[in-house]
Amino acid sequence: MAELGRGLFAGFAATLVISALMIVRLEAGFMTWFNPIQIMNLSAHQALGTPNNAAIGWGLHFIVGTVLWGGLFITLVKVLPGTTYARKGLLFGILAWLLVMLTVFPLAGSGFFGTGFGLAIPLSTLIAHLVFGAVLGYVYGWLKPAGAHDSSRAGINV
Repeated sequence: MAELGRGLFAGFAATLVISALMIVRLEAGFMTWFNPIQIMNLSAHQALGTPNNAAIGWGLHFIVGTVLWGGLFITLVKVLPGTTYARKGLLFGILAWLLVMLTVFPLAGSGFFGTGFGLAIPLSTLIAHLVFGAVLGYVYGWLKPAGAHDSSRAGINV
């Protein structure tokens, strides 16, 4: 149970970090036409009939980052290669990015790897998933109890 709590907390922390980066990107006027929160909100509105409200998009964003990715990380962390949790997180971020590029974007009608949006989207989402994964892994490792029998460490040296 403690393992689940560490994974969910790490997922939440990583989601906070990429949310802050996304807000900075939008406020700076960079690629403002691509707002994942609006996309999640509109997708939920169309698929489930939820209210058309940004709070729905933010809620989904945090559920996916905290519960889905945080929970999946704890199931894979022992088999992911890497000598630190940050490295394991980076690899997890790449795997999560690939999953999104091969499922979510095509379902949204923008093709594999979001090619319907151009090259900036796959590259920017890769960077976001790498940041997410590194933070996820680092925080997860940082939360490990002292003296835990595990050769991996949180590790800044990715």
